[in-house]
Amino acid sequence: MRFRTVRWLWQVCLAATVVIALSPRPLAAQNVAPPDEKVGVASDAAVVQPIAPDTKTRNAIADIGLSPVDDPSPPLQPTPTAESDAPAGPGETPVAADQPPLEPIAETTDSGPVAIEPASFKGVVPGATTMAEVETAWGPPKEINKQGAVLMGLYAVEPFDHVEVSYAENKVASVIIRFDRSFPANAVAEQLELNNIRPVLVSNDVGEILGQVYPERGVLFAFEPSEQPRQPSMKVAQIILEPITAEPFVLRAETRLGDRYDWSLADLQEALKLQPGNARAHWLHSRVLVATGQYDKAVAASGQAVRLEPDNAKYRVTRARILGQVGRLDEAIRESQKAIDTSQQRPHTRARALCMLGDLLASGESPDYRQAIRHHMEAVKVADALTSSRYPAVRLAAKEVLVDAHLGAAHDIAWGQWKEKDEAVTRWLARADAFAQELVENEGGSQEHLFRVGTRALAACVGVRGNLDPEQWTQQAIQNGEQLIAATKDPLRKAQLQWDLGMALYDTLQIYQMRNDHDTALKYGERAIEYLEQGDGSLQQSVSSSYLLGRLYFRLGAIHAIRDQNHRAAITWFEKAVPLLETSSPKEAAADVGRHGETFVSMGVSFWETGQYEKAIELTQRGIEWMEQAVKQGALDQAALAVPYKNLAAMHRQLGQDVPADRFEELAEKAKQTVLR
Repeated sequence: MRFRTVRWLWQVCLAATVVIALSPRPLAAQNVAPPDEKVGVASDAAVVQPIAPDTKTRNAIADIGLSPVDDPSPPLQPTPTAESDAPAGPGETPVAADQPPLEPIAETTDSGPVAIEPASFKGVVPGATTMAEVETAWGPPKEINKQGAVLMGLYAVEPFDHVEVSYAENKVASVIIRFDRSFPANAVAEQLELNNIRPVLVSNDVGEILGQVYPERGVLFAFEPSEQPRQPSMKVAQIILEPITAEPFVLRAETRLGDRYDWSLADLQEALKLQPGNARAHWLHSRVLVATGQYDKAVAASGQAVRLEPDNAKYRVTRARILGQVGRLDEAIRESQKAIDTSQQRPHTRARALCMLGDLLASGESPDYRQAIRHHMEAVKVADALTSSRYPAVRLAAKEVLVDAHLGAAHDIAWGQWKEKDEAVTRWLARADAFAQELVENEGGSQEHLFRVGTRALAACVGVRGNLDPEQWTQQAIQNGEQLIAATKDPLRKAQLQWDLGMALYDTLQIYQMRNDHDTALKYGERAIEYLEQGDGSLQQSVSSSYLLGRLYFRLGAIHAIRDQNHRAAITWFEKAVPLLETSSPKEAAADVGRHGETFVSMGVSFWETGQYEKAIELTQRGIEWMEQAVKQGALDQAALAVPYKNLAAMHRQLGQDVPADRFEELAEKAKQTVLR
């Protein structure tokens, strides 16, 4: 669902031909500049010399007080972003994407939660005051008109000659206070004591900023038109009071989704209290939840969004991604296919759905890299046709898909069976990086695009078994990741970035191990641990995340054990790995149960060498059980059991336990004979 507004409201707010207002007295100038604005493409805000209202006007504005009210009113229209719907031009269709570029006005000091107290004006409270009560307080209207079921009354309320009130079902739906001259938004906000509330910009379909709203008060500042394209005037022409509704909270949550998970989460929770059936709120909620590691809740929230709006393709794309992350691959693929089917009129969403389907087909226990790259290349084709759109939201969405689809294709080639794949992977990664650079430089894209290229490039380098030098991508991931971590004030987002950077460096460790550069592998592995432990402490990590952290602990210990024969150093890492690996078995690791068993057998050797005999036997036995399971599944050759059986036989023999030692020696011999056959 798109944010909508009652058409008459914005026509009334911004019309320049019907204003009847009281001219204020001469006003004193103040040297106050409005906050810098970033809408799509960042630009410098013009310095405005605001004028303070005279005493009479100031007292009237100050009388916009606070009184409780809880009633719905028409929702607001958000500023178009890569996630909102842009109008179709000739040959174009409205588009959306998963990364909103919009940033609201400059931040106020975060003073914690703000109480919700709807504003009133001269005793009139939208959603609560009746028409009769308005006439008792203000007198009869100067004129009254009817538009459909809505009555509109024009009143004179000192010191304003032009106060418009709309009525719905005999109650005030909104109050519009017009000025005959505009005032700087920051000065008006200060006068109304709104500075402790974070406002959010509101725009029309084509991205023109109409004003800004203060969700906790139901107060909207309508700006006079700007002389500069995409640059809001930040001058208040009207003040609009409405009941508290969910939509402003949803809009504010969306604009901060990329950098303040904590604020977005709080806003969405408030929006869902006000309107439990708001599909967009559930959709955005699912994205915040998955970003902060709350996977089960994210699945539920995305499912609710799809149930409320089953034909919304971008909701299905998000749900597909979340289902894929929790290992429900079949469901995720079905959601992606439904998204493709329902996005024929929205090519940008179709491109995103095709890219997502490619990502899903390239994952799981039985990846199909040939089908995956077919979908990634189709996504490139669809998105490429939209990169010259005159609508910023369209271009941004298309270029984001181009980055991700090129990265997806590089992954498909790196991990699949292809000829000359090293060179092909290099080319696809280079193009992805070029698109990301262009996004940042020309479209105001986030630095996170460059970070994503670095991290996913390292995953591709793992796929080519270390044949590509990972240093360029490692440094790109570190540089951009650390800058993003340093820039965010949100502890949840910081933890997620730390986790993502740690996993990228885990890939670097694996690559350098493949290249037999164990010193460099150890350096990056220890650095990866620092980030992963910081992120893991703040996020509700999944079974998969815990498993990967356990694998990293094991790899660091293995370097000490194999390269240096330093088993004491090795078990400091193995002691961390064991509890994560013995209790965590993600679905995607099921096909690799043989390697999982070999991991425990390897750790058993180090515990034995350091005199922890009982622990060594326990780990070796557990590893053998997993390896035997893999043999039964046909995923591991029985000959692989010869060494583990022999190790266990030697351990029992040294402890004087001859009966089990004889049995395992016999098993080792049988397994060894399978090699000879």
